[in-house]
Amino acid sequence: MSKFIFTATALLILSLTSLSQTEIPTIDTMEFQKGYPYLKNDALTQLKNYPSPRYLLNNNFLRLYNWMSPYYAGGAGQPGIKIPDGIKRGAEIQEELALNWNYNLVISNPRIAPDERALADPNNALSTFINLANKHPEMPLSVTIFWTQIRPDLFGGEHYEPNIMRNDYPESYYLKDARINKIKRVISYAAPDSIFIEDGMVQKKQLQLLVKHLTRPINIINENGEEPPKSYKEKILENDELLIKDKNKMKIDSWDIYTATKKKYIRHLYSSQFMDGIPQLKNTLFTIYQVEAGPVDHFDWNTSKAMCSKIKGNYYSTPDFYPRTPDNWKNRKGAWHGWKWINDGRKIEIAAGDKFFSPYVAAGWATNPEEDMRPAQWLGLLKCLSVVGAEFYYTGYFNLKQPYSKPEDYIWQAAMPAYAQAIATHYTDVFKNGNVLFDEDGKPIITYPVDDDDVIVTVRKQNNKEQYIIAATVQPSSNKEKYPLHKNIEIKIGGESIIINARRQGSVYYFDKTQKPYVFYQLDRWHQYEHPNRWRKEMIYEAEVMDTASTNVSIQTNYTTIYDKTYFKDFETFISLNKKQWVGYTLYSRDIEHLNDNIYIMIYAKSNLNIDGIISINEKQLPFISDKNNNWHWIKVLVTKADFDSSKTSLLKIISTSDNLLIDKIIISDNAVPDLMGY
Repeated sequence: MSKFIFTATALLILSLTSLSQTEIPTIDTMEFQKGYPYLKNDALTQLKNYPSPRYLLNNNFLRLYNWMSPYYAGGAGQPGIKIPDGIKRGAEIQEELALNWNYNLVISNPRIAPDERALADPNNALSTFINLANKHPEMPLSVTIFWTQIRPDLFGGEHYEPNIMRNDYPESYYLKDARINKIKRVISYAAPDSIFIEDGMVQKKQLQLLVKHLTRPINIINENGEEPPKSYKEKILENDELLIKDKNKMKIDSWDIYTATKKKYIRHLYSSQFMDGIPQLKNTLFTIYQVEAGPVDHFDWNTSKAMCSKIKGNYYSTPDFYPRTPDNWKNRKGAWHGWKWINDGRKIEIAAGDKFFSPYVAAGWATNPEEDMRPAQWLGLLKCLSVVGAEFYYTGYFNLKQPYSKPEDYIWQAAMPAYAQAIATHYTDVFKNGNVLFDEDGKPIITYPVDDDDVIVTVRKQNNKEQYIIAATVQPSSNKEKYPLHKNIEIKIGGESIIINARRQGSVYYFDKTQKPYVFYQLDRWHQYEHPNRWRKEMIYEAEVMDTASTNVSIQTNYTTIYDKTYFKDFETFISLNKKQWVGYTLYSRDIEHLNDNIYIMIYAKSNLNIDGIISINEKQLPFISDKNNNWHWIKVLVTKADFDSSKTSLLKIISTSDNLLIDKIIISDNAVPDLMGY
C-alpha cells in the first residue's frame, strides 16, 4: 500500500514538473498597443503618435482609399460615446489620414442622408463629412455607393428595395438552373434594361443631393459591386432558354464571355445614369469592388475590366485580400483570400497587359483583436503586394454586429497600407516603368521561388535596366506560437545567387546590377515588427534612401562574394559626397513634436581629410568638421525644435565643402546616445 502511494506521488510530482517546463503559447504584447489589453490610447491619439510613413515628396502615386467607416472609427456604437461625439471624432480621424497618411477624404454612403431635412440633422454624419470635404478642396474626395442599399421609396418610388433585389417580377426575369428551377430568384442577365436604368436613376438622385452641397469635385466614386447576378458556371446556365436565345442573338459562343459581357452591360446601364447624367462627375473615376481575375467565381478579366474607368490609361483590378487570420496568409478559407488568390489572379491580369492594381485589404475584423493578423505580418504582405503592382489600397475594416470592435484595437490597419505605399514611392521608376519578372514560357512570376514555405518573395524589374526591387517577408501562422522574426534566404536574380534577410514586417531592397560592384540597399530598414504605437521616436535614415540630391551622388555597397553566391545579409551601403554635392531628407513636424526641445542631428561619417560640411535646415546653416582619421565616427550637431518648420515638413540638407565625405546613416534624436538595439 505504501509503495503504491509513493509511486502515485512520484507520478504527480513528475506531471507537475512537466507542466511547469512546458511553455503555454501566449501572444506577444509587443505586437499590440501600449497598455494592451487595459490602458489604451484612443484611435486618433494613436494615429497622431505613430511615426510618419515617409513618402517621397511630390510623388505621383494615387492616394489610398479609406474603406473603413469613419463613423465607427470615431467610436460610434461604443459604450458611453454619444452619436455627435463619434461623428466629430470620425471627421478628425479622416482629416488626420488625409493630411498625414496619403488618404482620400471619403463619404462612405450618401444614402445616410436622403433629403435636405436629414442633412440638417446634427446626428447625421453626412453633413459633417461634406463640410470636411469642402474644407479641404486640395484633398481628393472619394464616395462609396451601394447599389443593393438604394431606397427608391425615398425618391418617389413604390418599393423599399432596389429593382435588382426584388423578388416579385415575372418568372422570366430570373435565372433558371439545369432543372429549370429558379436560382433563389436571382435576377437574370437577360432581364429588361429598364430594371437597371431605374436603379441608376435612384442613385443619381442621391448623388445629386450630395453634389448640391459640395463646393469641390468628387475624384472617385466606388461601387460596392455585390449586386446580382454573380458569376455562374456553365452547367447552371446552359438550360435557361432565355439566356440561350440572348446569347445566340449576341453571337457569343462562350458562356464566360457572354456573362461577362452582360454584366458589363448591366453595370453600365446603372452607372451611366449618374456618371454621364450629372455634369459635375464628368472628370470623376468610377471603380467597382471585385473586378478581377481571381481563380474562381469571377467574370472574364479581358471583358469585365472595362466595367471600371481607366486610371491614367490603365485598368486596375480590385481583388479583395482579406486573409483575416495569421494561418490563412498563404491560401484561402472560403471567402477569405490569402496570397494564392493574388498570385493566381495577377498572373492573368499582368499577362493581359494590366500591370497595376488596387486591392481591397483588411487584416481581420474579429471582436477579439488577438484573432486578427498583427501589424508586422500584415505590413510584410502589403509590401509584397506593392512589388507586384499595387499602386494604392482600399483599406477596409468591417463592423458587422454589436458589440462593435474598439477603434483603438484596429486603427493600426489604416497605417500599414501607408507605410507600404510610402516605401513604393522610393522606387517609383521601377514601379511605374517596370514589371514583375517572367518565366521561360513568358508567364508572369508573382511569387518568386524560394526554398522556404514560410517566406514570400516578390521581384520587380525596370523595363530597360537591370535594376530590381525585392520584397521578402517571413510569415507566422499563429499569434501565439513562436515564429522567427527574420530568416536568411537565397534567391537567384538575373543569373546571380544572392543571400538576403527576410523580416516579418517585410524587407524591401533595391538591387542595381548595372554597376560593378553592385549597389544594394534596403528601403525600409527603419520599420519595426512591433505595434506602431511602440516604434522608436528617433528618426533613423539610411543615407542612400534620400529624398532629393545634387547630381552624380555616388552610392557604394560593401558585400561579400563566396564562390558563386553574393551575401547581402551582412552588407553596408553608404554615399560619397564631393565638394558642393549635397543630399536632402524630409523631416515631418509631427515626428519632431515627439522629441524634447534639444535635438541632436547625428551623421555617421568617414573621411581621410578634415572635411568641412554644412547641415542646412530650411534657411539655417550649421557647419561641422569630420575627423581625419579615416574611421567611421559620429558627427553630432545640437539644434532646437525652433530650427524646424512647425507647419509640416523641413528639409535636412547635408552639404560637403570638400571631396570624399562618406555618409552611412543619419539620426535625429533628443538622446545623444540613441538606442539602436535591433536596428
